[in-house]
Amino acid sequence: MIDTKQCEWLLENADAPIRYRVARELVKDDAMAKGIEGELLENPTVQLWLKNLKPETPPQHHSMEHGSFDFCLENALLKAVQLGLHAGLPAVADAVAYYLNKARHLPGKPLRVRIIEGIHFLGCNVLACAGFIDGAVIDYLLGSLNELYTFAREGNYDIYCNEEERAALKGIPAVYREREIIKSSIVDVHGYCYPLIYDMVGLSSLYAMDNPEVDRKIDTVIRYISTDDFHNSIADGYGVLPPYQGKYHTMGWDPKYPGWFGAADYLKNGEAAKLLFFAAYISRYPAARETKWFSDLLGHLEKYRTESGTYLFPAKWMKESRGYAVMGHHMSFGESRRKKNWLEIESTFYVQLLNQ
Repeated sequence: MIDTKQCEWLLENADAPIRYRVARELVKDDAMAKGIEGELLENPTVQLWLKNLKPETPPQHHSMEHGSFDFCLENALLKAVQLGLHAGLPAVADAVAYYLNKARHLPGKPLRVRIIEGIHFLGCNVLACAGFIDGAVIDYLLGSLNELYTFAREGNYDIYCNEEERAALKGIPAVYREREIIKSSIVDVHGYCYPLIYDMVGLSSLYAMDNPEVDRKIDTVIRYISTDDFHNSIADGYGVLPPYQGKYHTMGWDPKYPGWFGAADYLKNGEAAKLLFFAAYISRYPAARETKWFSDLLGHLEKYRTESGTYLFPAKWMKESRGYAVMGHHMSFGESRRKKNWLEIESTFYVQLLNQ
């Protein structure tokens, strides 16, 4: 449960992005959120990321959806969500109009929606995360969920080629020769069926349908990845797909829980920001909240509770740098870092998000 006292403290001390999210998401006061909306949209950090989100003509890069640049959809939109932006704001809808149009013109009724060539799973998941749940996005996510569920319900973690199967493959690029390769037999039956970190970002939006069958399928997918078997068997990044139309493609990123066998140790020695990003999204799934990993994480974060009841993390945890949002490169909530208490504000808000 959220701490009402700490929400009040955040509303008194935070900049517009956090105050807006507290009002809208934590205390659920629509009138209060509406009153902060103008200040939110005038915030310099918000304006910068809205600019990053809206494609220029000609495009800045050959791929505007996937990549490490700030203007790539996966980073710009997830950062926008981090700052409190959502589909209900006209400025956001205008910024993503290009991508929504692409979603509405996806190939009609292919054999599988999660195709190897194409990144529709990325675009539709991040659009859904921001609240863009129109017909095309929902149709894609439901089709994607069905394919994930059909594979996950089998509980199969033996997904990589053995030495004999690998030796039969020809033309493996040198850069992939040290990586695991997915079995052709799995791809032939199920296609591109493996849960990815982008699915963790977007699937929870389907809970808004209030459909028990959809919820059950999501639960099956989350329980598939929430096991020792998954973390013992699956290589970091997942691996390489068998050749498709003569080419090899990497498959990733995996949705392994960072520090599954010890979250506290991972926070100390691993990529803490990556863990915190993952936790913020995986906490939206009831099956994930039931894991020992999640309860241990909440317990460990209590070590950073101050005498006044706020929280204060190490500064490096709230990393803000160029790179992939899903790897934890954009953890700032837009608080001005000229303020002495910016870290206390962002740490406290983060804990409230996990406890809502």
